[in-house]
Amino acid sequence: PKISLGNTASLTQYGENLSPGTHEITIADEAKLDIYLQSGGDTIGDYSLFDNVRLVKVVSAASFYPPEFELQNLEAVADPDVTEPAAKATSIETPSYLDPVSGTKVFRATIPSDFPSGTFVRHEYSRRQAFNCDNTRYIAQASNGFWLLYDANTFQVLPRGRANGALLGMAGDCEAFWDATDPAKLIYTGNNGGLVYWEKDVETDTDTVAFDFTGRLPGGWSGTTAMWTKSEGTPSADGRYMAFMATSYNSGSQSNVIHGLVCYDRQTDTIVGTLDASAFSGNFPDHISMSPSGDFVVPSWAFTPALGTRVYNRDFSSYTIILDESEHSDLALNALGQDILVAADYGQDNIIAYNLHTDETWNIMGLYPRAGANIGAIHISGKCFEQPGWVLISTYADSSDYTSTYPDSELEPGQRALFLVELLPESFRMLFVCHTRAAEDYGGYFGEHQATISRDGTRAMFATNFNDGGVSSDYMVLLP
Repeated sequence: PKISLGNTASLTQYGENLSPGTHEITIADEAKLDIYLQSGGDTIGDYSLFDNVRLVKVVSAASFYPPEFELQNLEAVADPDVTEPAAKATSIETPSYLDPVSGTKVFRATIPSDFPSGTFVRHEYSRRQAFNCDNTRYIAQASNGFWLLYDANTFQVLPRGRANGALLGMAGDCEAFWDATDPAKLIYTGNNGGLVYWEKDVETDTDTVAFDFTGRLPGGWSGTTAMWTKSEGTPSADGRYMAFMATSYNSGSQSNVIHGLVCYDRQTDTIVGTLDASAFSGNFPDHISMSPSGDFVVPSWAFTPALGTRVYNRDFSSYTIILDESEHSDLALNALGQDILVAADYGQDNIIAYNLHTDETWNIMGLYPRAGANIGAIHISGKCFEQPGWVLISTYADSSDYTSTYPDSELEPGQRALFLVELLPESFRMLFVCHTRAAEDYGGYFGEHQATISRDGTRAMFATNFNDGGVSSDYMVLLP
């Protein structure tokens, strides 16, 4: 088995060249440590952990790559041509292609014909999890809002009860979140939010009410019709805590109205905090999310520097402003289990990381590598909660000559790429994963790559059209 153990101490005992079966590992308390053990079998052993040592990751020993395979440091690397696969992959054993620089295995995971009445099928967003908790399933959305369920090892659509095999009930931006521990379950609500969330068993395509906010909100919020994150939020890593915007639609002014913010504890079915919209002058947030630890609520406002991106505690009794904007970002865990916000900070010309627990901030890389050039727009995914300490970044639309030349005439590190960043304030690694296979003709918003990483950090999904100007499809890349 392969394990990563973290927190604070020294290794006192470990086994090497383990055979399948049960093995005991003893770790002294107060240690900071990563252990990687490999065996030729696929049986996960039993592990004894002591005091402050926390089990971060356990995955099968069956590896996607040979033991010596490693991702290389991020550099400016050429983008050799790869022929666009005409068909989807059919097996996890047979990639559609290998990235010609990194050697990573890439699989075409969707194709427009998966949903015949739509024009494309792709995952939702970088801040949303495409894969379920054990990587056996993934979900993707058709251009007309229908949702499809896939087998993550054969890439085949698993037909369900709606038209063209789509999942029943789910439509549009329905805030679909995979369960943290049950691979068959997800929750969702109505398009653009509702008061009721349903728990869906994706194997039977049946729904039960997960929770209902009807009649439970503050009295002044009686007009609320939607509880949602506005497309970019997620629950805490364990699925317990959730943050929502309470909103409605004013048909007269044809605008959304914000009534307030809510922190909800799903485990106890209680609202643990509310903040009336008067506290932020009724300005409609860009989005809201729970931090992975469940300790913080993180809303952000675009084009309103006095509000910016804020970190509230769960009962909204105090907050910190960490950015004066709402930028492309995501929340992740570092190896100590602390919440880290990674964001494009255009005011500081850097991709930055901010520790929500300690207020420490550091720069990851510059957004403008030389005069007149930029690395492009970025998306960030911090959803590898079971392999904490990393985020996945994808980039697109790089340019030079002060945006008059697309793409950049001189390739820079990080452009048109997926890469991993280690969440350390210094001496951190940045590892190249694969090319995005698109440049100036990436296909507009729904062609943006918006790569998202699996909970265990072994898979990532990204969209690309191979720069043909047409619609994009999803591609899965395996991570070592």
